Amino acid sequence: MHKLFNSLLDLIFPPRCEACGKSGPEALCPECFAGVRFMKPQYGIHCAAAYDGAVRTALHRFKFQKRKRLAEPLGILLVNYLGQAPALKMKEFDSIVPVPLHRKRLRQRGFNQIDLLASVIGRYYELPVVPSLERVKNTRPQFDLPKHERFENIKGAFRVCRSKEVYDKRLLLLDDIYTTGATAAECVRALTIAGARRVEVLTLARAA
Repeated sequence: MHKLFNSLLDLIFPPRCEACGKSGPEALCPECFAGVRFMKPQYGIHCAAAYDGAVRTALHRFKFQKRKRLAEPLGILLVNYLGQAPALKMKEFDSIVPVPLHRKRLRQRGFNQIDLLASVIGRYYELPVVPSLERVKNTRPQFDLPKHERFENIKGAFRVCRSKEVYDKRLLLLDDIYTTGATAAECVRALTIAGARRVEVLTLARAA
């Protein structure tokens, strides 16, 4: 019955690429997927692609229009990037730690997009996804603030809630967008204080 209902929906509303609108079954069409250019690491931070073009459109729809079907292709983009990032040897990590949403924002959105991306990477590399961080401050969105205010806005926003899964562990911290690095820095600080042996940062996109 579920498959029949989905087939009827496809007839009425044919599936399209979420980035360019081209008709087709893929959430991100092959042309948009192939057009993504991977970025080189900067300052020890690994960001898969620039926050523009198809990546920007897809990520915006994924987060704010609840297009959960984009989790798979965007997660695969991250997997492809990791395959070309020799500094990030996935077999050296114990787990993936997603950057969390505050519980209020999680209720509003209904899901944390980072969790869904992490599950794709974790499934591919057979790594556990461990929600070791908790967001204890409902901060203003970083994009709404000038750069010089972002570090103060995010200060003290995270705490470790699963210390045994952090202590002496090698962790891959995952986020969707890297801007000034304030969120990543605060998360790394919390994990390091809790005794993490190593923390590397990976994001899907990097904003200019």
